[in-house]
Amino acid sequence: MYKVDGKEFDDWTLAQDQAVQLLNDGHEYVNILQWSDDNKSWGLLQELNLERGIKGDTFSTQVLAPYYVRLRGL
Repeated sequence: MYKVDGKEFDDWTLAQDQAVQLLNDGHEYVNILQWSDDNKSWGLLQELNLERGIKGDTFSTQVLAPYYVRLRGL
């Protein structure tokens, strides 16, 4: 389970779609949170910011997943 701007998603791809849309709509930063059943809490998966850049050669918390960049042709 993922959460972006208070909205929950079952699919990470859809969560990244929402995050990109929010960034394009003018949000400075967008966090993608992931639910942990072990801890029963939300944890940070990604913190995206257009000014810093959202694409990278390898995955980190500050960029979109490489599969997503290829999938969406970014």
